[in-house]
Amino acid sequence: MANRELTPREKVILNYIVQEFITTATPVGSRYLVRKYNLNLSPATVRNVMADLEDLGYIWHPHASAGRIPTDKGYRFYVDNLLEVSDLSEAEKETIKNAVRNKSELEEVLRHVSKLIGKISKQLSIASTPQINDAILTKIDIISLSETKLLVVLTIHSGLVRTMVLEVSSEVSRDKLDFVKAVLNERLTGLTLKQIRDTFAVRVCDIEPDYKEIINVLVKSSEKLFYDFYEIDKIHIGGVPEIFEHPEFSDLEKVRSIMELVENEDEIIQIFQVLRTQAGKKFETDKVVISIGSENPEDRLRDYTLIASEYRIGNVSGVIGLIGPKRMNYSRMIPIVNYTSKVLSGVLD
Repeated sequence: MANRELTPREKVILNYIVQEFITTATPVGSRYLVRKYNLNLSPATVRNVMADLEDLGYIWHPHASAGRIPTDKGYRFYVDNLLEVSDLSEAEKETIKNAVRNKSELEEVLRHVSKLIGKISKQLSIASTPQINDAILTKIDIISLSETKLLVVLTIHSGLVRTMVLEVSSEVSRDKLDFVKAVLNERLTGLTLKQIRDTFAVRVCDIEPDYKEIINVLVKSSEKLFYDFYEIDKIHIGGVPEIFEHPEFSDLEKVRSIMELVENEDEIIQIFQVLRTQAGKKFETDKVVISIGSENPEDRLRDYTLIASEYRIGNVSGVIGLIGPKRMNYSRMIPIVNYTSKVLSGVLD
């Protein structure tokens, strides 16, 4: 019985239970459903349907005389089979676009977007910086700033740029800089940053002694020069004040739990990394991944839903996501995440 198909009537009742619990945060009773939706059914009949849905694992009742609330299985069925996703208003779309436009730095964009969608959604919002260890080097340039300072400029395939100032003991001629730059571009262009970082010393060990000073400086700096640009500022979090407006957070233990999560950015990063491959799922641009309650990789998230989507800048990607109570308005949260990821991909790329 646990694996049988739901009947049309069961689907209707389950749909109403989920929608009402999302709206009211209180268990849903049979008489309430009959009155609210003008069902051509008696409360006794609806109770029988509820009993079957409970036996099937889609709903449960917290107390003997209480109404029903959805289980994780019920939410999953609702999201996969019953949900009608709404569209954002034109004003909301324009607000999200404006959060991305006219910002000169990627970090500024992500910081602003995370705060904005946190306010709009009233959920905890996450914007991760791109993971670019696998980004491909397009070009390297070396510019003399002074007798003892060189500016190294890396451009990767996505168009992102990293600069670093290196110190040398004496002035390096323009001819030497041009030669080293040409050799580096010939040997490194088309490789990923990780490949370059792991093998840089080997790839330049045979360059003539006349250029050893600048090569040695580059080798000593290669760990910093070719590291993940955004290794330090990995994520931006918004919506912290807004999420506490939900009735779930009248429980101080839940407040403490979510604050511990906010303070542990590495854990959030790990959670979203697990989501990328969990159950064989992979992020795709313009697609949304939803993980509900017990589907989440961390025990502390068993009472929450995660919604995430990937944005892309060339061949590198980051994640936009929401964390909130399972009783979230999925029809609204999904388009917020999806539209934001599309805007980021379009504008940043």
